[in-house]
Amino acid sequence: MITESIFAWAQKTPEKTAVIYNERSWSYRSFAEHIAIARGYFLRQGYAGPGYAVLATYNRMDFWSLSLALRSLGLTTIAVGSAAMLSELKLPDIRCVVIRKGEVWPDLANLCKARGLVLLSVSLEDEPSPDAVPRPTAHEPGGHILLTSGTTGRFKMLLSTPAIDAAFLRWRTEVTGMKQDSVLSVFSFEPWTAAGYRAAANPWMVGGTTLMEHGREPYRALLNRGITHGIIVPALLDPILAAPANAYPRNDAMQLAVTGGAMTRRQIELAKARITPRLFALLGSTEISSFAYTPLETEEDQRWHRLLPHRVVEIVSETGHPVPVGEIGRVRVSTKDGPTGYLGDEATTKIHFKDGYFYPGDLAIARSDGRIALQGRSTDVINVRGRKILPGPVESRLCEALEVSGACLISMQNESGEEELHVAIETSTPIGAERLRVALTEALKAYPRTHVACVPSLPRNQMGKVMRQAVRDQITAGPSPLTSRITLRRH
Repeated sequence: MITESIFAWAQKTPEKTAVIYNERSWSYRSFAEHIAIARGYFLRQGYAGPGYAVLATYNRMDFWSLSLALRSLGLTTIAVGSAAMLSELKLPDIRCVVIRKGEVWPDLANLCKARGLVLLSVSLEDEPSPDAVPRPTAHEPGGHILLTSGTTGRFKMLLSTPAIDAAFLRWRTEVTGMKQDSVLSVFSFEPWTAAGYRAAANPWMVGGTTLMEHGREPYRALLNRGITHGIIVPALLDPILAAPANAYPRNDAMQLAVTGGAMTRRQIELAKARITPRLFALLGSTEISSFAYTPLETEEDQRWHRLLPHRVVEIVSETGHPVPVGEIGRVRVSTKDGPTGYLGDEATTKIHFKDGYFYPGDLAIARSDGRIALQGRSTDVINVRGRKILPGPVESRLCEALEVSGACLISMQNESGEEELHVAIETSTPIGAERLRVALTEALKAYPRTHVACVPSLPRNQMGKVMRQAVRDQITAGPSPLTSRITLRRH
């Protein structure tokens, strides 16, 4: 479906820019030709479906051309960002691991040899070009596998078929108002993430332009004054906002959607002042795409999200019954037109996919006007001596009070086997004990003893989400990676 759309626009508007990658532009004609050349190459090499092809290429343009070519031949593709990611894949019938000739990936060749995988080094320089603009192909039979958040300690595989792509990309177009003159910046999202895959492909459905960056300062994407849409995570905002005052221009016309976590009030204010006043909070997940899109116009918009009218979203009890307005419950979203499970993981599928709904693990509360506020995650609820804490709201309050970019609350047993609270604060500058005491007293009134570790950076995945287990490991590793560690007792 994506290939078909690119080829169709190559016929209608061949010279229109389809992709800008690190400031180099590809028209729809050149994009379609590149896919057609790669398709011919793989066909002559004997690679036609079924089976899986792993894309191990740093270059985003290469990923799209090679992936769409392989999928047009019936293979299902998956992208990896390292040899370690490849080592964790549990897929049968991997036909090949594709790299671009000249790229060197540490340990990749040895890993492929150990697993008996074909490492295919692709060079298209001597391949024949098509005589004319490639015409639309039939519906591509192959799909693409996305990898969900690694905050749980491991990635889960989600198959996105052409039918699922069609539904999700249509929704995204309706939500954001994408059209032919739109230019979307996806910054440096990896192609195995939902933003790096679905968001990147969105403009090609309407003949627009996708702007991608890799290996450069993230703010450089904003040098393109024609950007109309952008998608970013809060963790990526900080280096952009830390750039010199004249590093990039403000763009009042751009819609900037922030996903993958809540922004602090300071981030919102600075982003509106320096990047664009048209800031939006985007809620969603790889499994079910977006389900809330909120313009950040007032202070309450930071917390209370507006659900999308075309999505069925409910807040339910543990038994699956809707909870009354004002009560905390579990979020679930209809899986109509979307995936119904994880690939090769029946046990995890049973936990998150039930009765036509996906349960992302978020807790939320609704108010009478239909807006919802997240209350943390059910899988992260901390129980200390019989008292339960939802980390999400506490972490948000600490970030606001201390003006830091991240906070992570966990519980760990002490030497006596008792659960104690630990807070990791992400900060590059020291924070005084009294200031910490005041902030923790406000955020955790009922917990008089808290261990605090100030760290220069919290471990995050590609979507910018803090990896809670990795934080636990960071804290227990000892004082060496920490800038400071104290225990606060409040009376």
